[in-house]
Amino acid sequence: MSQNNEMHPRNPYRNKPPDFKALAVEYPEFRKFCQYVSNGKVTFDFKKDAAVRCLTQTLLKKDFNLDVEIPPGHLVPRVPQKLNYCLLIDDLLKANKLTKNVIGARQFNWKFIATDGDEKSVRVAHENVAKNGLSSSICVVHVNPDVKTVLMDVVNTIPDTDYAFCMCNPPFFEKGNGDDKFCEDISSSTETYSNRVASEFRTAPHSATFASSAELFVDGGEVAFVNRIIDDSVLLRDRIKIYTTMIGRKSSLKPLQNRLQRFGDDVKIMISVLNQGKTKRWMLAWTFSKSVSLTTIDRPISFQCPKPGLTRLMQEISILNGRLRQEDTLAIVAEFKCVTWTNQRARKRAKAILSESSIKKAKWNFSNVACQVAFGAGDGKDSYTDAGNFVSSESIPTNNLNAWDNASQAYFPLPNGEVPGPIIRIRIQVFSEDSYDSISFELISGSKQHLHQLVQYLKNLICR
Repeated sequence: MSQNNEMHPRNPYRNKPPDFKALAVEYPEFRKFCQYVSNGKVTFDFKKDAAVRCLTQTLLKKDFNLDVEIPPGHLVPRVPQKLNYCLLIDDLLKANKLTKNVIGARQFNWKFIATDGDEKSVRVAHENVAKNGLSSSICVVHVNPDVKTVLMDVVNTIPDTDYAFCMCNPPFFEKGNGDDKFCEDISSSTETYSNRVASEFRTAPHSATFASSAELFVDGGEVAFVNRIIDDSVLLRDRIKIYTTMIGRKSSLKPLQNRLQRFGDDVKIMISVLNQGKTKRWMLAWTFSKSVSLTTIDRPISFQCPKPGLTRLMQEISILNGRLRQEDTLAIVAEFKCVTWTNQRARKRAKAILSESSIKKAKWNFSNVACQVAFGAGDGKDSYTDAGNFVSSESIPTNNLNAWDNASQAYFPLPNGEVPGPIIRIRIQVFSEDSYDSISFELISGSKQHLHQLVQYLKNLICR
């Protein structure tokens, strides 16, 4: 399913995807990979590496006036995706008034220092920069790929210079872990990999991707590579105001986020989704600068509902154990110390178990196929989540007659003297119209994923 409606609002491809018919008429080279079908439309052959490369070159030429060479056997950047990334960084720069003398060129008038460990890629990049008259804006530097630092050496070669941001598209995979998605292309004389891998678990992809080993694989995968950037950032601090990197696998976000959170209040973190076409990527951003905010670019989410929307909204938030306070005449702030709007069926089952008589509960507790655990004592008020207010265990039969699944839940107390903060804090504004209310939600702190889940949950209740 296409995710174009979730692209950045300022991305021109969001509401106006490339017109292949118009491109075929204007660019003869592009026309070679197109075919007219019976309904008069033009189809494009995404399964050929040369076609995908030609599409990117054509879009860069038409929409950005850039004449770019992309060598065969190397990754072809998807223009809408990379533009999403740049637009998110542009939002951060504008929100923090960092738009002057920014170090990256044509679209945003930035200045870049670009680095790569592959000599051929550096040479081609040099030629592309010179050919487009951007040598005064972009400096391409070859770095030793075996050196563990990613930013340190390059930044220290230009002392007394501060940078607005860094951006990175790291290799996603550790060698051996990407074999289900990429295989070595035997038709190529060089070490080139392609995603033309089909199996009983995965169909062949819609669009061809060819890449060199260095572009796909790195020791430890993208988590290890980004951790090297984090290592550099700890030493460089605010010499680079905002550190950013693209993340290709959702499973990589948690360990990287946990690593950054070890620095406590010294670091601010932001995760943004990059949606386009059928592909989802993420941007991880962090900063050590006290003057930089990473939350100001979040756009409010809103929906319309029958009147009185505010009354219903406050009732539902109270049921979810949210705390409300009036910020001003037009806005209220809601805080939640735990996620109570997901897994509603499991919560109802747990509540029913707790409401059983002590006799039934005893029989249930001593079932020979369940287990009971306890990691603390107390009323749970100092727990991050109300779900830790009780100890419960449930046994679930499986297809295997000799095996049962056990679900256990226990209360984990916080260390003495530690006060938990809210897991999410949002600002809510209600604008009254003739027959309905428009409710707007703005994230103050916490996870955007939690915000979207909460808004959808409230919308389902209030608008039905």
